[in-house]
Parts: sequence; C-alpha cells; structure tokens
Amino acid sequence: MRLRVALSLLTSVLAVYFATRALIHPVPHETQPLLLVAVIVFLAAVALALLVPSGPPRDTTISTPGPGRMPRWSAILVSAAAVSLPFLVTAATIPEEPLGAPHTTWFIGAGGVVLTIVCARRRPLCAAIGTLGLAIGTMIVLQSVEMAFVAGILGSMLWVLVAWLVVLFTDRAHRDTDRLAVIQHESAAWRAAQESRRRERRSRVQLAIAEAGPILMRAIETEGRLEPEEREEALVAEATLRDELRGAKLLDDAVRGAIRERRRAGSTVTLLDEGDLDDLAEGELTRVRGELAELLREARSPQIIVRTARLPGVAATVVGRGAGDEVELWHEIPRAAA
Repeated sequence: MRLRVALSLLTSVLAVYFATRALIHPVPHETQPLLLVAVIVFLAAVALALLVPSGPPRDTTISTPGPGRMPRWSAILVSAAAVSLPFLVTAATIPEEPLGAPHTTWFIGAGGVVLTIVCARRRPLCAAIGTLGLAIGTMIVLQSVEMAFVAGILGSMLWVLVAWLVVLFTDRAHRDTDRLAVIQHESAAWRAAQESRRRERRSRVQLAIAEAGPILMRAIETEGRLEPEEREEALVAEATLRDELRGAKLLDDAVRGAIRERRRAGSTVTLLDEGDLDDLAEGELTRVRGELAELLREARSPQIIVRTARLPGVAATVVGRGAGDEVELWHEIPRAAA
C-alpha cells in the first residue's frame, strides 16, 4: 500500500510537470483554448487512471490473487485520451513556434505517463495499442519518423515496456510465493499427520506391551508350559492385539473393557473396521463407541461380530450368532444421533 501511494505521488508530480510545461512557453503569446482542452484531457486521464477502483484479479486460482486490474472501459478511455494528445496539442500550436520544439512536444511524455499507468494496472494490451497510436500520431503531426524519435517517443515506449516487465515479474513472483506457501502448508500438514501416526503407533505399542507383556514373560519363564487359565489369558491378549489392528476406530477404553468381559465369559468377539468411519467427527465417534460398549455388555451370544457399515446412515452393524449358527442379535448403530 505504501509503495502504491509513493508511485501515485510520483505520477502526480510528473503530471503537474507536463501540464506546467504545456502552459509555459519561451515565446509569449495568448494561450489557445484548445491547448487548455489538451491539458484538461491529460490531467483527467491521469486522475481516472489513478483513482478508478480495480476490478477482480486476473488469476483467481491462487489463495491470495493480489491487486486487481483496471476496468476495461477506463483503460480504453484513458488510452484514447493519450492517443488524442498529439492532435490536440499540435492544433493549438501557434505558427511562430517551430515544429517539434521541446515545449511543443510535451504530449509525448504526457501520453507515455498515462499509458505507463494503464500498463502498471494490468492492462498491457490497451497500453500497447495506445503506445502504438501515440507513436503513429506523433509521426503524423511531426511529419517525420526521425523527428518523432528525436522528440522522445522511444522513451515513452520504453516506459510502457518497463512497466509491463515489472508487472510480469511481480505477478510471477507473487504466484511463486503463493505456491511456496501452499507447499509449506501441505508439508506442515503432512508432518503433523506423520507425527500423529507416530504417536498413535507408540500408544498402540504401549498398549500391546501392557496387554501381552505379562503373559509373554510368563510364557518365556515356563518355556511355553502355561496353565489352562494362562492359556485363556494368552488367547484374550492375542485377540485384543488383533482388535487394535483391525478395529481401531471402534475402540476406546469402554469398548475394550466390554470386549474383554465377553471374551473371558467365553464369547468370540470379532471387530472389522474397513475405513467407513473416517469421515465421522470425534463427537459422533464417541457416541458410536458408547452405544457399542453398552450393547456388548448386554450381549450373551457365543459369537459376536462388529463391522463398520457402508450403508447410508449406518455406522456399524453388530451381529450375534448362537450355538446353532442362528442369528440371536442384530443391531445397527446409526451414524448420527436420533
């Protein structure tokens, strides 16, 4: 914002300079009304080019698109005003003044200033067409291509070219900076996800050690000769570790405790999580787990299967089978609270 204010002030100073240069002549004479019209057209074009609000940015694919572009209608109007300056100024020049004198060719620099603003406000096509028109108009009124270049038309063309290059490289740097910010954001998200997975793996390793560590130590001490109760405990520990691998989203402390009770009571409990709960919020997952834990505590079937569901509106299905393989329990846990 400070840079834009500084450039606007610099442009205003140049506009005042060219307007003063237009009105002060080494040969005293009465100011032509057409010359005043040319000065007013020039100052109005500068004011319009500087003050008209910007439209939407050209590149909307990035998160911070940057400054917008000058409206097309104002760019066309300002460029047309710059092209008209050679004809207005030359028509107002008195016959006593030599053709191509420095104080009569102020329109070249003035038109260059206006068209540079148009290009800097991201309308390079209008600025290029206006510069071409300004050059052709200068050659026509000065009646010579060589005199037009001596008078400074090349300098105005270079101003517009430099403005276009500055805008081009600035926009490219802005896009590269935005892409770098996106890459850094994605990299930070990836690192956070990896760290979360590492923490989850550490917690599961600690749970595995806490669950299976004692019975494994006992198996090592007795060289595998475990008592029947210890063998049952080893089977429960093995099934618990399998649950952590195959049903992670369904588990919390309450569900783990309910499953452990069912297994010690002689039931076979199988958990299958196929990723169908990944889109559920943490609050909904807590509700699903709470309902599952309560259902497991009440279940008495010899074989219990808990599986996440792909059906619309269903989070998980709990099936209990009896001794004759008949279905004793069928319950669907909804994805959303009733």
